[in-house]
Amino acid sequence: MSDSDSTLSPEPQRTIKIIFISDYVCSFCYIGNKALQDAIAGCHDLDVRFDVEFRPFTLLCQSSVPEVPEVNGKKVPNRWDYLVRKFGKEQAEAKWKMVEELAQKAGLPLAEDGIVARSTQAHRLSVKAYKVGGQEMQGKLNDIIFQAVFVDCQDISDVELLADAAEKIDLMNKAEATTFLQDTDCKNCVNQMIDAARASGVNGVPSIIIDGKWALKGVQSTECYLQVSKIIHRPGPTLHSPLPTLTN
Repeated sequence: MSDSDSTLSPEPQRTIKIIFISDYVCSFCYIGNKALQDAIAGCHDLDVRFDVEFRPFTLLCQSSVPEVPEVNGKKVPNRWDYLVRKFGKEQAEAKWKMVEELAQKAGLPLAEDGIVARSTQAHRLSVKAYKVGGQEMQGKLNDIIFQAVFVDCQDISDVELLADAAEKIDLMNKAEATTFLQDTDCKNCVNQMIDAARASGVNGVPSIIIDGKWALKGVQSTECYLQVSKIIHRPGPTLHSPLPTLTN
């Protein structure tokens, strides 16, 4: 027997699958994305790899999407007006104060206002990015889109903005991305994922499923993600459906 034959193959690295159901217009998804990134970075001492897949959800129905106002041909922020119409001024102020506090704790920049627009096109691009380049490419796109929504006050339904993003992450060039966005590629996939999420009981985001065993609803702290990841990493009995749920 040769030395190579007698050498034991190393155990394959444990993979923890994370499905992060979110909507790009959701401030809690913006914050939760950062908390999850920080938690994964904090698991460097564990012999695991993470496969993170963002899946789409839409908080805005067609009738609730506010028209984005324009001044001198330029779109202007409408998030605050939308929140006041939806919740009333007092509740909108309370909710946004919570968002500001959580963003500050997460070390995230946050504009006072922003543009509320449908996210379907961004979701199509996100699904395509994961298919082509996995979590790395999709993660880069997420950072660009969340930055556009919550820092730069940009309209993420804008084809040119999304085509630029696709080119930045090397998904496709701008001309190819424009054609993709003007077509219907990945649209059925996005709709099916949203329908599947609703059918499984998801009615708000973020909603995170870790390793098919833990379901977390709402924005969670980095510490919470770390705790769950370490529990899953330890050998023990497998949890079965229905998934245990942790809420914020």
